[in-house]
Amino acid sequence: MFCCRSALFRLFVAVEFLAFVTLGACGGPKILPSEVRANHSAMFDAVRDYHNAPDLFIDGNWQKHWGDGAMFGPSFDLAQWRKTGEETHYDRAIAALETNRVLVAAAAQDFAGNLDNLEMVSMSLLSLLEAGLYLEETTAYQTAADDLIEALDFWVKLFDDYMDVDAGEFAASTYGPTALSAFLVITHLEHVMGYPGANEEYHLQRADEVLESIHEKAWSDDLKAYAFAPGDARLMLYPNITMMLAYARAYELSGNDLYWERFEDIYKGIQPLKDADGDHYHSPYSAEEMGSTDGDYCTHSSQNYLMMALLVAYQVSLDDKYLMEIDTILTFIETHLLDGGMILHHWVNGRAATLEDPYLYCLGCNVQTLYLLLQIENTPDP
Repeated sequence: MFCCRSALFRLFVAVEFLAFVTLGACGGPKILPSEVRANHSAMFDAVRDYHNAPDLFIDGNWQKHWGDGAMFGPSFDLAQWRKTGEETHYDRAIAALETNRVLVAAAAQDFAGNLDNLEMVSMSLLSLLEAGLYLEETTAYQTAADDLIEALDFWVKLFDDYMDVDAGEFAASTYGPTALSAFLVITHLEHVMGYPGANEEYHLQRADEVLESIHEKAWSDDLKAYAFAPGDARLMLYPNITMMLAYARAYELSGNDLYWERFEDIYKGIQPLKDADGDHYHSPYSAEEMGSTDGDYCTHSSQNYLMMALLVAYQVSLDDKYLMEIDTILTFIETHLLDGGMILHHWVNGRAATLEDPYLYCLGCNVQTLYLLLQIENTPDP
């Protein structure tokens, strides 16, 4: 009898131990930032190596992009330099930042005269703010950025903190006034991050004021998301992912629960745009231009900005559903859009972009993906 009881006890202990381990595994993270980064190391290496070609960076200017290279080129280089100590990345970043500083300083003196170049000006401004996260001597960058933000704020206040204007080569028509207004919020929040202690209260206040103006004008109860523009009945990805990024960052910096509630509302609101395969989100803004016939159209750019918003959401919540979504989208990009060292511009009609399409490739989007992967790498495992 004793032996039987002893055997039963050992069996009971074994079952309890198995249950403990199983429940512990189920309750732990389903994926870690380090795992996401490792999953896509081959893509990172291929894209990085391709974009080290000297003809893609000339006299302080990244080539073959539509503005976003001005931000994500130097920001990737600074992050890579901090990680590896490679001086070539530092030198390239400093050259790009000086080009951007000159452009931003000129725009601050004549903002109205630079509206047609809004894409380059805005991304150059963000690069000067991001530089504060990496560099010790940033006085010239901060001065140029502050001057332009002052001019930008003055102008935007005339439009009641909502940028419903015709500006840029394509920004106003492609991304829409809600997304442009979200950019202004992100600019103020980026200032708080890059230059902590430098008029933080003002920048957080302005971010809040613009967020409230956007919400008042562009939130749609019918869409359960933000409209491309007031009264526009289409569910569009760009205005919502830029607002997701703005709200997640605002929540991180302020702790205001309202920002997080709105982030979650938007995330739910864009789910109808998720493809049936669950690995990417449709990007209706340029579907017609690219000749989409089946509705399954997405751009590399839009997936990048979505993932940036999801990464901030993960960082502030540690909810691994956001990290799993990032990993899933990166896998789609790697398996469907990566061609050698280039990530192609879009997915349309069951194929990646080709030379017959209006656009094949955007350098800025590629260095943005590199930047995103480094931000994932710099996110600690819980």
